[in-house]
Amino acid sequence: MELDLDYNKIFCCGNPEDKKAVVPVDCSIILPDYFPDVMKILRYTAKTVKSPVISEAGGETVSGSVNIEVSYVSEEGELCSCSQLQPFSHVFEKTANIAAAEADVTIGEIGCKAVNKRRIDLHGSIDIVLRTVCGEEKSFVSSAKGAETVCNNKDIETISFIGEFYKGFTVEEKDELGYGKPPFGKILRSYAFAHVSECHVIQDKVVTKGEVKVTAVWVPEENENGEKGPFVSVFTYPVSRMVDANGILQSDICDARYEAEFPEISPCDDGQNINIKIKIGIFARVYRKSQINYIEDMFSTKYETKTEKAKLLTITEAVPLFIEEPVFEKFDLPESAETVTDLWLEAGCPKIDSEGKIRLPAKLCMFAKDEDENPVYFEKNIEKEFLSKTSTENIVFYNICSGVKNEEFSISGEGKAEISATLLLDGTIYKVSDREAVAACSVDLEKKIEHGSLALTFCYAEKGEKIWDIAKKYSVSLEQLMKENELSEDVLFEKTMLTITR
Repeated sequence: MELDLDYNKIFCCGNPEDKKAVVPVDCSIILPDYFPDVMKILRYTAKTVKSPVISEAGGETVSGSVNIEVSYVSEEGELCSCSQLQPFSHVFEKTANIAAAEADVTIGEIGCKAVNKRRIDLHGSIDIVLRTVCGEEKSFVSSAKGAETVCNNKDIETISFIGEFYKGFTVEEKDELGYGKPPFGKILRSYAFAHVSECHVIQDKVVTKGEVKVTAVWVPEENENGEKGPFVSVFTYPVSRMVDANGILQSDICDARYEAEFPEISPCDDGQNINIKIKIGIFARVYRKSQINYIEDMFSTKYETKTEKAKLLTITEAVPLFIEEPVFEKFDLPESAETVTDLWLEAGCPKIDSEGKIRLPAKLCMFAKDEDENPVYFEKNIEKEFLSKTSTENIVFYNICSGVKNEEFSISGEGKAEISATLLLDGTIYKVSDREAVAACSVDLEKKIEHGSLALTFCYAEKGEKIWDIAKKYSVSLEQLMKENELSEDVLFEKTMLTITR
């Protein structure tokens, strides 16, 4: 008599895999006619904006754009800023079945020089890390009947990725500079940060709500009051968008994030209002929870049993992550900084290290003027360490975005600068459960288990022993063993003498 077996197909993860690439970035910025000539470059920076990772037969494509911003001093001693968008793309070779992918794109080394008064050349690179969840479906025994088999059945809730969805949209607003501010002149620095505060699933769609915050540092046109600035204006707008996601169910679960490009800011004709345009991408990932059953172990009370076990590594948790961390930094001003015109904090790309800590590189940036009223620039690299409220063990995959809000700075009379801000981390951490399950089993009907002539056996069990292990050792029914010894728990909490009857 053969065993009557049923099987479940379960998606099992492999080991997390990171792939790395360095992509060159080379471009030239030709200043528009209405921009002043370049005398000296003060600062150059870049922000990457990703598109979704596209999985095709040939591999995974990571693409997007690099928004390069250059701050320079004109021949008239003015602080000026210009920018350019540069596309990038890289294809990673596919080596496994990928269920989900996330790309971290950071700026590597960049060199910048003014070739002449109207042209700025930049040469450098970006670093791409592709993080993936790989795996495959495997068959595991879910039930076994016949030949007096005893099974240790288990249930587990697993998470499977249903799909990744993307939508790009544009927010366009007209806003006031504020009472008492002079007419708008030109932008020195701009920044946009978009944040999802709520997302949920309806049939075939992902619904997101949040906000986008725009910071603009600008100087006015020449005016009769002689105000030179710079001025800082902050604007916040609510955002609500849906993403098409065919095939998903209302019972599915999602996480989503916004990714904003540098804002485009231009003055209205009256100089008191400005037009703001921000391109934003929605990245949504949908997953589904399901209950699966499997057999952890089995044996026959009558025949010798052979089992083959395999590792059952499944995603069992999708843990939302939201951290708002106040940051206060106080530092000495450089000797050449006579007056500070702008001081801000830039957040980098968060990572989870081997110890499970979330590390966020950041940069303190400062525009100032020296004693001769010439613009100067300084920066300082810092790193912040975060501890999540949830354990960061057994992480197989994560997506975390970062941003800065509530930024303020002040200068004390002691030659020190102080900045206070709030760093925001938002995303989802996916965790796995590692266990073994029966992948195949059989009994040998020609090899019966010899129980001997004793009808009653006494077993002296130690504290911490599992009842299942005792039942398997003596080839008796688990239910019978627990009933005869009036046991309610599957682990012994003290030394116990058990009776085993045949």
